[in-house]
Amino acid sequence: MNRSLRLALFVVVALVQLAVAGGAIVKSELALRTGEAFRFRIQPVDPVDAFRGRYVAIRFAVDRAPAADDLDVKPGKHVYLPIEIDTDGYAVLGWARAEKPTSGPYLRLRAGGVYPDEEGNRFVWVSMPFRRYYMAEDLAPEAGRAVWSGRRGQREASVGVRVRGGVGVLEELYIDDVPIHQWLAENADAR
Repeated sequence: MNRSLRLALFVVVALVQLAVAGGAIVKSELALRTGEAFRFRIQPVDPVDAFRGRYVAIRFAVDRAPAADDLDVKPGKHVYLPIEIDTDGYAVLGWARAEKPTSGPYLRLRAGGVYPDEEGNRFVWVSMPFRRYYMAEDLAPEAGRAVWSGRRGQREASVGVRVRGGVGVLEELYIDDVPIHQWLAENADAR
């Protein structure tokens, strides 16, 4: 293979890689800037990533959605889930479907399979794409403790998620409806 052909092939491969990465970044940025805002309840922990630092790991209170009798989705495949608002104002997942909804906000999530519950109703396990909220090294452990105390009933913990075209982006972590950085500053004496 001559030198100019190898160089051209290298340039094409590099451009394809940049286009794929750039497309993912553009989708996330569009969702974050222009997407519809929702709040989900969470159940987090406070781990450390050796390469990216401290974060608050997020476990969503919603990890499954109702599934119609005709929905047949294999584990690892994607489903579309409309987002609905419960009586407390938090986002919940609507009925899972195999095709994209024609209207309203929705998330495209990876399914863990369709299973019956104790009453015989069908549901699909889903994996939320956002599981980590990164913070400064010194604040993440305190934020994790604040959120954990919420899980024990002392505080309400939730995350703000922006959704656009099936893509969701984590925007903010809240304790008692207050953004986490503000909550930590206001409760410095209580920690």
